[in-house]
Amino acid sequence: MKDFFREIHAWVSQWTTPVIRWLIYLCLFGFLALAIVPEPVVVLFGASFSSTIRKGQLWQLVTYAFVHASFAHLFFNLFSLWMFGARLERRWGCRTFLRFVVVVVIGSVLTHLILTPIIGQTNTYIIGISGLVYGLLLAYAYYYPNEIVYVQFLFPLQVKYFVAILGLLAFLSSVQTSGGGIAHLTHLGGLLFGYIFVKNPRLFQWIPVPDIEERRWRW
Repeated sequence: MKDFFREIHAWVSQWTTPVIRWLIYLCLFGFLALAIVPEPVVVLFGASFSSTIRKGQLWQLVTYAFVHASFAHLFFNLFSLWMFGARLERRWGCRTFLRFVVVVVIGSVLTHLILTPIIGQTNTYIIGISGLVYGLLLAYAYYYPNEIVYVQFLFPLQVKYFVAILGLLAFLSSVQTSGGGIAHLTHLGGLLFGYIFVKNPRLFQWIPVPDIEERRWRW
């Protein structure tokens, strides 16, 4: 079994960067855990105003990102992480990129948690790493605005316009009165904190993070 996992890890390492690789592993673990014991996983690791803020379960500011409700939800988030995040990690290096991940993951869900009491949806749980994906898209558009992405794998569009459209859609969805628009607050938070980070990454140098690139996989 160790040899099997070692081979899988070696194969994944050929296609990913260190931080992206660990994000993928954590999301896969969270997806499997949710499939086995769905309600306890959401209650313990999902983020909501009632549990995260009122009850002080602050670990949920991070753990919510690694829980996904469906395979499609998981696949498109991981594909986006790999597609846009790996290049940014190579550009910044592992430590700066990991700081970006921490800032955007926490910042995006805090945006949701701070605003939900205003609209009366404090018991809604947020899961998934979509907030980070939106932050990565913003950062990617900041550095590579004219590169082409294929929307739905078919329609070519420059990244800067793609992100602008996503931001507009997230805003319009977030101001809906129905509960279905709540998760879009997390997307808006991802865009906001992604922008803050790329404008001045030195603001976040105080955040202690490990040098994942120097660490080795141990069995």
